[in-house]
Amino acid sequence: MAEVCAEGVTLPLVLLPGMDGTGELLRDLAGRLASRFRVQVIAYPTQRHLSYDELAALVLAQSPADPFVILGESFSGPIAIDVAAQLPRVAGLILASTFVKHPLPSFLAPFAQAFRPDWMPKCAINAGLLGTSGTAKIKDRLHATLAKLPRDLLRARLKATLRVDKRNALNNVHCPILYLHGRFDRLVGPSQIREITAIRLNCVVRQLDAPHMLLATHAMEAAELIEQFCQSVEIVS
Repeated sequence: MAEVCAEGVTLPLVLLPGMDGTGELLRDLAGRLASRFRVQVIAYPTQRHLSYDELAALVLAQSPADPFVILGESFSGPIAIDVAAQLPRVAGLILASTFVKHPLPSFLAPFAQAFRPDWMPKCAINAGLLGTSGTAKIKDRLHATLAKLPRDLLRARLKATLRVDKRNALNNVHCPILYLHGRFDRLVGPSQIREITAIRLNCVVRQLDAPHMLLATHAMEAAELIEQFCQSVEIVS
């Protein structure tokens, strides 16, 4: 767990990372937000796989005691939804490039179960996650982060996304919701957004000209939208 504190800021902002689970790929975003918020990045264990429910319990145990805003990126969207459903002190929920239910059609699930992310060449990973927006710095950070993770862990997390379904939890989320989506996201599309907005009509969707990893490639634009949302949450809370 890492924390970046800003003087005089009272609204904590909890960031939950994507499938890597380390928080390393949120470093630029956290740095930009730290001047306005008390930012807490919760990392996941890297040597053993935890289920979605176990990860939600981990986040619940480490969450601030005061009202806070929680952000779930990609893999962590269902975790952020679960936490927001369980904790009334969650003042706002931000979902980035994510889903409430497994993102693939059922007929593709058997193929995805057999997929091995460690077989993918770097160029394919870059294309799928970063599109044309990945700088050399972001690409190096992405691959350095993935290289440190056990292959079995990544496969287990990928399989977990194919079974997750937090629609019932989303029904129990009553705080304001912001969804950040990249127009060039090749992994999460409009159907996943519609599934969320059909359940929570108060969900505000903001689009960026960005790929799946928009929090890394477009940290400045994402930070501005997050700050605007959190300011509105502070007014009504």
